[in-house]
Amino acid sequence: MNEAIAADFLILCGGLGTRLRAVTGETPKVMAEIQGEPFLDFLIRYLARQGARRIILCAGYKAETLISHYKNKFPSVELDFSIETEPLGTGGAFKNARALVRNEICFGLNGDCFTPLQYRALLDFHRSRKAQASLVGVRVEGNKDFGTLQINDKEEITAFREKFETRETQYISAGIYCFHRNLFDQMPAAGKFSIEYDVFPKLIGQGFFAYKTDAPFIDIGTPERFEWAKKHLNEMLEPAA
Repeated sequence: MNEAIAADFLILCGGLGTRLRAVTGETPKVMAEIQGEPFLDFLIRYLARQGARRIILCAGYKAETLISHYKNKFPSVELDFSIETEPLGTGGAFKNARALVRNEICFGLNGDCFTPLQYRALLDFHRSRKAQASLVGVRVEGNKDFGTLQINDKEEITAFREKFETRETQYISAGIYCFHRNLFDQMPAAGKFSIEYDVFPKLIGQGFFAYKTDAPFIDIGTPERFEWAKKHLNEMLEPAA
């Protein structure tokens, strides 16, 4: 297990997972089982190995199921729960957890995605650029399912492009972010909003960087991707550079 990282890790766990219900039924998407364990178990265990010691689960749909399962699940990690009483979107869910944040640096993650990553290297990158926020960009060859990042030669994010079909090399968001806690002050005051659409575009030109990686990427959001994850997750668990 790596040396502790002084940061709060916020994981989005509140999604309804409607596209996956044909496979998982009413189970929260992040708890869809892969090789006998919830997907979120793999993610938390991986983060703990990377140095995470404080993790906040941003829960909404069936939050009581997550609390019951994770309350005492990982003794090496301090787990806390930020509960949405109504859907708040990806940005609103992060902001709802603000009162629980104790460290100056936060990592935000989508709980239904996984990319093997050296989180200390991401933190070093973030600090070296004096960034407001750093978003992990995964390199893909060809793409039709995800929006892409436009990145300049200084590794600044200059635009977000809607998804389109291409065979060219692109960078897509891994759903992993590093940011200073003062970013909460730049978020909408309250209510439901998206970090991807309502926060990040406003950071362009203001210290918003892409941490690029060739590491593989898993998103379990559809039955097809979930089936792929069940076959390939274990081989991805060794961290990439």
